[in-house]
Parts: sequence; structure tokens; C-alpha cells
Amino acid sequence: MKKVLFIASLSERYYYDAFLSPCIKEGLCVYVFDPSRIPRQAAINMTLDNSGFVLGFIDVFKCVGEDLVECRLPIQEIDIAWYLRENSNDSEEDEASLAIRFAKNESRRAFLSLMYALDCKWVNRKETVARISSNKFYQQQIAQRCGLTTPQTLVSNDPDSVVTFSSREKGLLLKTLGYMKLDPIGNDFLYSERFSHEELFSSPNAIRACPVFAQEYIEKRYEYRVMIIGHQVLACRIDSQASPMTKTDWRHYDFNNVEHTRVELPLATQEHLIRFMQEVGLNYGAIDLIETPEGDYVFLEVNPCGQWGWIEHFADLQIPQAVANMLKIL
Repeated sequence: MKKVLFIASLSERYYYDAFLSPCIKEGLCVYVFDPSRIPRQAAINMTLDNSGFVLGFIDVFKCVGEDLVECRLPIQEIDIAWYLRENSNDSEEDEASLAIRFAKNESRRAFLSLMYALDCKWVNRKETVARISSNKFYQQQIAQRCGLTTPQTLVSNDPDSVVTFSSREKGLLLKTLGYMKLDPIGNDFLYSERFSHEELFSSPNAIRACPVFAQEYIEKRYEYRVMIIGHQVLACRIDSQASPMTKTDWRHYDFNNVEHTRVELPLATQEHLIRFMQEVGLNYGAIDLIETPEGDYVFLEVNPCGQWGWIEHFADLQIPQAVANMLKIL
């Protein structure tokens, strides 16, 4: 029986809860390891044998039905590991004592030591997720090399360059380069926003003060959330242009008026997407695409930890089972 380790925060169970039942039904033994529990609530123990093989244990939770039961997992018994997501809320540490902050920092280094030394198969590695998640420009570069079409993109805090790059008719679409919490619980979020050429021309101080991730605005027929799970491509077509709320960014959700439909992408597009995932070192990710009025497909970005619950519901995408199938053959 394969032993699979999900590396994720216990406070964000929605990132893995749906995977548990189908994985167990496929004969996988699933564990959850929350790095934030070290050192006070969990132990980590590592050593090397004479050949450099890692021995030791970590305190984890074993998935038994819908329950998580505390147990101690021998490191050498892990067959597959998957870095999903950690709780990054460390606001409490700002007021902690030096001793507590030192212990947390050393615990973090112990966790990272394990991540680099763990000798097993991986779905997504932590270092790969970190490199990809907040690096849209790098994603664009690799996507182009893999045969995908991408928007013309500029990263700059030079006002003249941004204005020159802007279309007088369509302006530019501005996005954040990375993600950060704007409020303590992470409810506030900056969406993609379209700015006119005149707005950009009249905002040199704002541009100079903070680099922008700027892209040409591409007219849309549809948008897509595409789950790549191993070599399986599950695509949901989002009719974002059916509602004024979602025309620029479908994340302004309008489920009553925006249809979500399961579709098969063109074979060539699927092949390019799988090649992209292989190039960036991911076995699992959520990709956003645009279909233009002319029927061309444009790559926007991949989120290695992207959410998918709503497209599973509205488009009947069998994502949890696809995950279980991937882990079974990995």
C-alpha cells in the first residue's frame, strides 16, 4: 500500500479534504503533515545512514475515513509527497520572545532540510511551488517555449516605458506580481484591472513608486480554468463575457449569469499545456486560459495550489478521482 504525504496546514483542509476519500478507496494510505505544528505540537527526527539515506520520523495525522488521527510516520516509508499549501499567517510571531522566534526559525530550517532530503516521488515540490507561484513573468517565458501563446507583457516601474507599451485604444491590463494578505484573514484581494492609456499617462508617480505587471488587453470569447493532473487535462469553460461583473476578471464571480461547462480542449493545446507542466516541474496545477473571438487560446498563468471546488460543482469535473488515479500510478 502506497503511503502518500500531504504537506499542508490543518487550518486549510479544503485544499485536500476532497482528495481523501477517493485516495483511500484506491488503496492509498494518506497522511497530513502541518509544518506549523513544529516544535510545540509535533516532533521531527532525521539522521543519515552510511549510504546517505534519510532515516527518522515526523509526527503527522493519518487519514482514517473522514477523521485525522495523530501518529508517527517513519520518513523512509513515504512513497509520495505533495507540497500543497502552508498557513503563512505569522502575525503572532512579531510580538513573540526572542527564544520563541529563534525556535520557530530553527524549526523552519529543520522542515526545509526534510523537504530537500526526502527521497521519494513528488507531485509538487516546495521549491518548485515557491519558484512558480509568484513569478508570472517566468511562467510566460516557459509557456512561450512550450508552444503556447501568451499576452505581450511588461514588468516595469518606468512611467515612459509603461505608457509607450500601452495601447491608445485598449490601454493595459494590470495584475499583481505576487500575492500578499491585505487583511489579517485574507479576504481582501487585488483583482486584475484594466486601465486606459490616459489613466496610465496621468499616473507617473504611482508607476514609479511600484513596479507593475502589465499586459496587452486581449478580447475574450471565453475563459478557462484547466486542471492538469498528471497527464490528464480537465477543462472548464467560463462564459465570463455574459456578465458585466466578470468581463475583465472572472473572479468577480456571477454564478447566476455565467455558465460553466466541461469541455475538451484542442489536442495541440493540451499537449502544449502538459509540456509546460513538465518544464516547470509540476504534476498538478490550475491553469487559466483565454479563448479569443478568433478561436485562439492564450495562456495566462498556472497556480500550483489553485482552487477548483466551484468548477467541479458547476462543470462536473471529477478532480478528486483524477488525483487518486494520478497518485496510484505515480
